[in-house]
Amino acid sequence: MHHRYPKAGFATRAMRPAVYAGITRRVEGVQREIADMDRREWFRLHYEDERHRNKTEMFEILARCKAELRGYPHHPWRTPRLGTSQNVCTRLMCCGYQHPKAEYMVAFLERQERDAFRRAMFNERDHEGEVLGRLIREYLPGKKRRGDDGAA
Repeated sequence: MHHRYPKAGFATRAMRPAVYAGITRRVEGVQREIADMDRREWFRLHYEDERHRNKTEMFEILARCKAELRGYPHHPWRTPRLGTSQNVCTRLMCCGYQHPKAEYMVAFLERQERDAFRRAMFNERDHEGEVLGRLIREYLPGKKRRGDDGAA
């Protein structure tokens, strides 16, 4: 405002254009983010209990959030909900393990295989658990199960 209306007295010293350049676009972007109900719900379920006493702690929380989001191939709030809960996230990308039908399983892979699998899932924008579930479901129908050989 100081640059546009210098005689109005909005500022006692001039503000660098870099500070206010594009502010309208940034504010509109934040307004769109706030209006996204799925995004707000995801942040509430993942970060509602976070508390900070000062700016340093606030920036630490923000850094953890940014690091978590960098670990996903796309925004987790855009993935399907696997259940309905007001208090627990059930989004496929980040919290699919909380689905009522989810079961914990262990896979034995060498580190290189595990890293390659994670990269592939990231590139395909899929969740590791969902892909493992599909692979297991494909495997089951074609295999004889113990006790199914007709022997008594």
